[in-house]
Amino acid sequence: MPVNHAPTSKKDPLPWLLEPENPSARCLTLRHLLDSGERDSQVAEAQAALPKWPPVQKILGLMDPVDFWGRADRPFYGGAMGTHATLHLLAELSMSRTPQIEAACENLFECGQHESGGFTYDGAPEGIFLCYTGNAVRTLLHFGYRATDARLEQALKYLVERSARPNGLTCPNSDREECRWGVVKALGAFAALPVADRTQARMQAVERLADAVLDHKFDFEDRDAHWLNFGFPLDYQSDLVELCDVLARLDYGTDPRLERLLDLVLAAQTTDGGWIKQYGTRALQVEERGKPSKWISIRALRALKQTQQTFVKTERAKRQEQ
Repeated sequence: MPVNHAPTSKKDPLPWLLEPENPSARCLTLRHLLDSGERDSQVAEAQAALPKWPPVQKILGLMDPVDFWGRADRPFYGGAMGTHATLHLLAELSMSRTPQIEAACENLFECGQHESGGFTYDGAPEGIFLCYTGNAVRTLLHFGYRATDARLEQALKYLVERSARPNGLTCPNSDREECRWGVVKALGAFAALPVADRTQARMQAVERLADAVLDHKFDFEDRDAHWLNFGFPLDYQSDLVELCDVLARLDYGTDPRLERLLDLVLAAQTTDGGWIKQYGTRALQVEERGKPSKWISIRALRALKQTQQTFVKTERAKRQEQ
């Protein structure tokens, strides 16, 4: 049975999420929860307000015309405040592509992408991380680059190849063990692809990546408790909300292995209908820790909505086969 994503005991969060004071959350809610198209007047209005919104104005104001948000020769320099992470954050906020953002994206390609297709923080193959590559692909897709762009195509090919490589999901920063944060970021890259670009090879990679995280025996009482610290913005880190959102958008909503994880996300919903922020990088100081987060709530609600849609679609297909 699908997760019940609209318990009657919880307050409807949509009026809160649609408040005009936060054009990013309003735009994302309209698009991802209410299925409003890009040409919808409310979406267009929220999108137009975003560059003028003080938090975004501050981010854009810190951009240097040569070094962007750090150093031109190293787009990952500066961590959560660097060029790569800032572009990713702007994409997560639903910011549109501008000439300045396009220049930063081209810099990310030129100075951040290894010849293998992966994205590297220091130019060396040892510096290619799943998280960096997954986030870069997702960011570039958001800003209008197509999967047919040779550079993005090579990045996706790298993720496909690495998903099948022995020890390909390990990370130097996790003692050469599988990095499930990185796996979620790689899955996020494929989830961002239009359905027409989800080739057989890419979906086989999705299956391998999804198995790697869904077959993991999460110990939420100890070792994996950090997955329950929901956050925004996230850089290379991940959490259970992002994991469920990504897998739901890849049509894993009816997978029984995901059900327990979705139950935990739903159980964390407050009586006001939102989800609490417990973590976030210092790149965007809009929401406080311990308080409800609009962006985390949108992500959680999208996961639950997509799960319900997948269930309905699956049941309809079963009836047609009978």
